[in-house]
Formats: sequence, structure tokens, C-alpha cells
Amino acid sequence: MFRGGLGGKIACAGLGLLGWGLGAATARAETVCGTVAEFNTAMAEAGTSASDVTLTFDLVGVNPADFAGGKGSLAQMRNSSCAAGQDAVIKVYGPEDPPNVAHPSGTLKMEYGNACCGGTCGENWADPNASAVVFVDGSETCAVTMWMRPTEAGYTLACNVGQFDGLGMNPEGNTVDAISLLEYITADGGTIWGLANATASNDQVCWEAVPSDMMTVTVPVIEDVAAGPGWPDTVFPDPTDLAVEADGTTAYLKFEVPAIEGKITGARLSMHVSTAPSSDGDGGEVHLVADSTWSESTMTWNTRPTFEPASLGRIGPGAADTPLSIELGTAIDQGGTWSLAVFSPPTDGNGTHFWSKEGNAAAAASLRIEYVVVDGDGDGTPDGPDCDDADADVSPDASESCNGVDDDCDGMIDEGCGADGGGSSGGGGLDTDDGSGSGSGGAGSDDGAPLPGGPGLRGAQTGCACRSEGGRGLGAVWVIGVLGWRRRAKARRA
Repeated sequence: MFRGGLGGKIACAGLGLLGWGLGAATARAETVCGTVAEFNTAMAEAGTSASDVTLTFDLVGVNPADFAGGKGSLAQMRNSSCAAGQDAVIKVYGPEDPPNVAHPSGTLKMEYGNACCGGTCGENWADPNASAVVFVDGSETCAVTMWMRPTEAGYTLACNVGQFDGLGMNPEGNTVDAISLLEYITADGGTIWGLANATASNDQVCWEAVPSDMMTVTVPVIEDVAAGPGWPDTVFPDPTDLAVEADGTTAYLKFEVPAIEGKITGARLSMHVSTAPSSDGDGGEVHLVADSTWSESTMTWNTRPTFEPASLGRIGPGAADTPLSIELGTAIDQGGTWSLAVFSPPTDGNGTHFWSKEGNAAAAASLRIEYVVVDGDGDGTPDGPDCDDADADVSPDASESCNGVDDDCDGMIDEGCGADGGGSSGGGGLDTDDGSGSGSGGAGSDDGAPLPGGPGLRGAQTGCACRSEGGRGLGAVWVIGVLGWRRRAKARRA
């Protein structure tokens, strides 16, 4: 039976396998191939799933007697993009007493379904269901092929005892972001239907990577430490361990995000469960920490900074030596120093231990920042550094005018103008050092009416870095592969 709900046990990250194309709407999809582990990593790194996936591997040692009364899984393709999940699995049946007439021992059933389709979901099976008997005593060897495509799903087993095929349609449009072999991952993170004596080798996954105008930068953690109530006035004793426990022990992470010359569209946090005793657990809720002045060398339980109440989501659960990741949305929206806390609420039953950078530098926490480089108002500065993406007269390259607007995106309004932002009521010019109120704005009219070009009006001579109204350009997508724009960036978050 199809089981909805996949959890987050094998959300992986780390290899950065995909070389995405930039911005070309007519670019063709690229076929990429790698191992199962590389596919899982690539999907998690890209924060996406693939709609055309083909898996191949060599199989030996499947003995139905090893899972009598139950089932084994040869391969599973799943998509954890929604909480309920999508699943496709090739099951092999063990012997039962009384015998299962519909599914005799050693037969296959490829079952798949999608619980993320808004009430129109269903369960599907490849035909035939069940297959002929394939496995009897574990001596069978097979070359397995399994696929998930936009319109169909199926398998082929080319074995030393014959060839076995199954084919079905894909009406719910299942896609794939993770694959596992010879096991089945349940919604609560447990593993059932294990094939104790079976082995898989020469695994390969081929999938289509669609080009995108998305750009990314990976940011390593610069400080990380745990703080717990057991160490109120001392630093957590094991610098290699980022412990997250239901007693309140919390892992703190600090990142220095570079100035992004574009608009941030998402951020993904990656961590790796350690191999310490009892390292596997429920994971933790990720929270923003407003104060990043803490230091891993001095933080204690009593000096730890508070974190914001709202959770950005849960990273985990995770087994020992498992990479995990979580999408943080746009909570991190610009360059600067950012801190996160990973906290396990009291309702969690099992704490988790993650690698710190001191424990395993290759498995240390990291952020993957996604951004697009778009100049929506056509002023030559991409959205993000441009503090007003809809106004071509506002950008870091603009000159400041006395108009009540931060024209040059430096966080200050009308700097260099008089205290009233537009000169005195009589003259409309800038105040001079002698307080005369004279300036290039000229004298005011006899009736005291404001002069053209006063506060709020663009393009007039105001006496404050005056400039003429410029034409508004069309929006454009800028395909840029570096962060080296020579423009002032928006003030970074402290």
C-alpha cells in the first residue's frame, strides 16, 4: 500500500553537482548522470526535483525467506517537496502463511502514488501486478532499470532466470528528489522491509537538468557552538559536537553572507549528523538570531543570545552520518552577518548531534544562497543592491537630490541638504554657513509659493547635487557570473 508522508530523513547536500545554464529561455535540457548519492545531493543542492529519471543497478542476493511475512524494496523513488510526499517503489513479496494468492513469494509489484495533488491523488501500479516469480533462493542476479517520466513509470529486470517488465502511466505527474536502494523509508524516519543479504552495485541515475537563470553562492559557517543548561557559565565542552537536545541544548551557527549583486530568492541550510554515539535523532527547529555579536570561544548557556520565536522549519530527523538540509525561504535577504539557532523543543523525544567545523570540516554547516540578477527598472543596477527596483531614478549610482527620497541607496535621505530638506520657505535654496539661506535655488516668489523643484519634485535645480530627470529604461535580465559590481551595496545586516 502506498504510504504518504516521507519526512526529511534523507535530504542531502554537499557536492554542488549541477552546472546550471543562465537565463536562456530557449536552452535545451541537459542530461546529467551520476550515482544515487550524487543524484540525491544534486537535488537537495538545487532545491528541486526531476521529472525524467532513469535508475540502473546490478542486484544479487534477494532471498524472499529473509523477509518472510513481509515485503522488500528493490528501489524507491520519492519526492519530499510536500509533507505528505510522493512515492514509487518496486516491492518484492516474501512467503506468507497462509500463502498470499494475489502476490506469491518472489513476485514484484511496482506501486506509486502522490499525496501532494490537492485531493485528486491516487495509487497506481505497473502492469503486470503481480509479476511472475523472479526470486526464489537468492541465487538470482539481475540488471535492474527503473524509470519515472512525465507520462509513465516502469521497470525492467534482466536476470539470469529471465526478463521481467512492468509499465504504468503517471497520471499525478510524480517527480523525484531522492532515491534509495534495498530499503524503505517510512514517514516517521524508520526503515522497514530491509533486504539483509541483498547487495546493489554499479548504480547510476540519469536525469534532465533544465537550465535556469538562478545563480547560487555557498557560504561556509564561520562560527558554531552548542550551549546547554548543564554548562551555565562555561563553554560547551566538546567543540566537535553541535548538540541539539530536548533539555534546551541549542546549536548556534554564524555565517558571513557576501554582498549579493542580485535579488536573493532563497537560502538552504545544510548540516550533517555526526557519527558520535546516539547521534541520530529528531533534529531541530531552525530560528533566526538577531544578535550576531556572540563568539564560539566565549558563549555559555547564561550568555547565549535569544532567537526569534518563529521557526523557519525543521532540519531532520536524521540517522547517524546523514547529510540534511532545509529550505529557509527569504529569511536571509541580503549580505551581512547572520546567525541561526537549531533548537529541539521539549516535545522531541531524541536529541541529535551534528558535526561542527572542528569535528569535520567537510561536513560543517553551510548556506546555499540562490539569487537572480534582474534589473527591473532598467537603471543599470540589479534588483537587490538597487533599493527601489521600480524607480529608474534611484540606484547606488544616482546623485542625491533634496526630494525626501534616498536616491543613492546609502540609507540616508537628502544628506547635504539643509535641515528642512529643501531650503528656507522664502528662498528655496540651501542654508549656507552664514545662515543666509541663499543658494542655487534662487529667491522665492512674493507670495511665498514653493519654487519648481522643491521637495518631492525630481529633475529641478535644488542646490543639492542637482541633476536632470533621466528616462526610464526597460527592465532587463542581467546574466552575471561574478559578485564584482563596483557599486555601493545596500547596508549589510549587522
